[in-house]
Amino acid sequence: MIGRLLVANRGEIARRVFRTCRELGIETVAVFTDADASAPHTAEADQAVRLGAPLAYLDPERIVEAARRAGADAVHPGYGFLSENAGFARAVLDAGLTWIGPSPEAVAAMGKKIEAKALMEEAGVPVLPTIPLSPDAPVELTGPVLVKASAGGGGRGMRVVRDPADLAGAVESARREALSAFGDGTLFAEPLLEGARHIEVQILADAHGTVWALGERECSIQRRHQKVIEEAPSPAVGPELRRELSDAAIRAARAIGYQGAGTVEFLLSDEGFFFLEMNTRLQVEHPVTECVYGVDLVRLQIEVAEGAHLAALPPSPVGHAIEARLYAEDSEGRPQSGVLRRFEIPGVDGEFGLGARLRLDSGVMAGTEVGVHYDPMLAKVVSYGGDRAEAARRLADALARARIHGLTTNRDLLVGVLRHPDFLSGALDTGFLDRHPAPAPLAGPEAVRLSALAAALAGAAANRDAARRHGVLGGLPSGWRNVPSQPQRAAFDAEDGGRLEVAYRLTRDGLRAEAFEDVTLVAAEPGRVVLETAGLRRTFEVAAYPEAHPGVVHVDSPLGPVRLTPVERLPEPAASVTPGALPAPMPGTVLRVEVKPGDVVEAGQPVVVLEAMKMEHLIVSPASGTVAALHVTPGAQVEAGVPLAVIEPSPPREPDVGPRTEAPAAEPGAEAGAGTGAGTGAATGPEIGTEIGTEIGAVTDPGPDVDLGERSGAAGPLETSLETSLETRPETSPETGPDAGPEIGEQIGGQIGGQINSPLGGPIGADRAGEATQP
Repeated sequence: MIGRLLVANRGEIARRVFRTCRELGIETVAVFTDADASAPHTAEADQAVRLGAPLAYLDPERIVEAARRAGADAVHPGYGFLSENAGFARAVLDAGLTWIGPSPEAVAAMGKKIEAKALMEEAGVPVLPTIPLSPDAPVELTGPVLVKASAGGGGRGMRVVRDPADLAGAVESARREALSAFGDGTLFAEPLLEGARHIEVQILADAHGTVWALGERECSIQRRHQKVIEEAPSPAVGPELRRELSDAAIRAARAIGYQGAGTVEFLLSDEGFFFLEMNTRLQVEHPVTECVYGVDLVRLQIEVAEGAHLAALPPSPVGHAIEARLYAEDSEGRPQSGVLRRFEIPGVDGEFGLGARLRLDSGVMAGTEVGVHYDPMLAKVVSYGGDRAEAARRLADALARARIHGLTTNRDLLVGVLRHPDFLSGALDTGFLDRHPAPAPLAGPEAVRLSALAAALAGAAANRDAARRHGVLGGLPSGWRNVPSQPQRAAFDAEDGGRLEVAYRLTRDGLRAEAFEDVTLVAAEPGRVVLETAGLRRTFEVAAYPEAHPGVVHVDSPLGPVRLTPVERLPEPAASVTPGALPAPMPGTVLRVEVKPGDVVEAGQPVVVLEAMKMEHLIVSPASGTVAALHVTPGAQVEAGVPLAVIEPSPPREPDVGPRTEAPAAEPGAEAGAGTGAGTGAATGPEIGTEIGTEIGAVTDPGPDVDLGERSGAAGPLETSLETSLETRPETSPETGPDAGPEIGEQIGGQIGGQINSPLGGPIGADRAGEATQP
């Protein structure tokens, strides 16, 4: 019997295993790195052992030594890190400890996808053709392919290639990512099945020959090949197909003598289903299977490792469960770091618990600092219902009402998917988020406006309360002015980049807010404001975090969550940002610099490649231009917002000033003014005027009736000068016409030069020229 168990992992999976251990009466041991010294899993264990540097979770020797030091008699690997490392499994067993998982031989058999596919084909499991990717052997593509890391998963080391010309770059990038994440850069490719579903079967096997297949999970909602939403059962799988998938998964398990919990993954298309890989560990999405089958998979793992027999038949499924992975990432999918200041999911009736209608498995809590070293997943929120529609509605509502402050998350994306008609109808495949990449934010423009008003009112209430506590003019009403005509003002920057200005007065008749004529204030407290709009009353919960950098205000209401950044009235001096600077969108490590100073780049061209949380991120030029400066080199560690490079935008195209025969006589002068910069003066005026004069001479009918004012409208300074020059010339003579144009132009040019250098007119640029030629 196991008495003390060490979890060789972190975050929510460590906490998940601890939960079951407490129920079984097993003592727990956590391991932690310096980056996780204050993490929840470190504090929850009965004992905790420091490993050191952030990547020490990948060091088998340190973890085995930690188990010895803590007196543990078993090790649970969780998922990720060393969970599918056969050498680690062997080291645990060699140390005389119980390994909660399959044998090292089974782990090794499935550890390399290329060899695993060959083994599955021998066992009669359908597989896709394997396309070797050797650096020495060229590959001829006959269709789109998916490049994959043989040693990995989780979307790392995977690239879609549709154009043969892109293959070499995709392979190079995927190989680097695979080496970084798994220590093995071996790659292969498979035909890309467009419109396929990602289906996986949960298996559990004991040491006595019994193998369970606990139904399938649908994992098709993916972003960059990483799962986002999973559910059980799949809406696409009926009883007959479920039996076929289960039989194939059981054959796979028996082929390698599997023991413990694991998952066999398949691609399902119109052509059939095909083996993808076998994960010889617990899966991130295991809670949906636990909900539907009423089992504790971690408990079964431990009992199987202790030698227990499974029942002859698995339990039967009941109901439907959906899991959403809540990530700290922006709308572009880039990971975020910082302090999670508030984290509340309403309606949760079980943390890591079985039988819950709304379950939360989380590795964080309010106050947790999310760093850059590990996966950005904050939590898994799981809903269970009698059917799929009930589960989807409950999960979407809980996420929409959640109060998540301090970090940007993918919450809006999750709710958008869960409420999307295609999702609700079951029309899913792995390209779902390619077709529907950006659902509308939960809070629309009107919600943002009202939230800004609520934030301003709550801020004023907080100031009033502070004044009363400190005895400073506490008896005066909020916003008291000796000039009552002036309203109170507040300004906020919204997440979409817009700025919101709020101006209001609190009078005896109530709230008077500019541009909010139909809004009535019902109540205003420092953290709560009630507004009534068009007869509808809503409560806005307001939380301010001035200690954040910059300060931030979160407003939660039935209209949706809103994050605002207050604009200081008298801001502190700040360092100026170089025009054209390309900032790092997230903390990370510079992998490559793709350009050098002086290079001409196009909009969208890669400039720097960052690695953050084991994923590569291309930082591209926002516009066409020239690389004026580079501030980083490969290997450099950068923080979010640090300038990586400076792109000097390409200058605008010169206006066409060539001869025109259809324009009125005044137009050339206007065009000359528009193209004339600050450096143009009297010396260049005759030169410009000569060109203008040539055109005037070419297009005007020489005679006493020439009137430039009629042609160009009411004359400005330039028109008056041109008009005067023409009116004072001699009467019509043979010299007047095209040949005399340059001479006239020289006179005009002198006038232009004088106007350009005039103290009143100033240098004539685009704006001045526009003024000069307007009627």
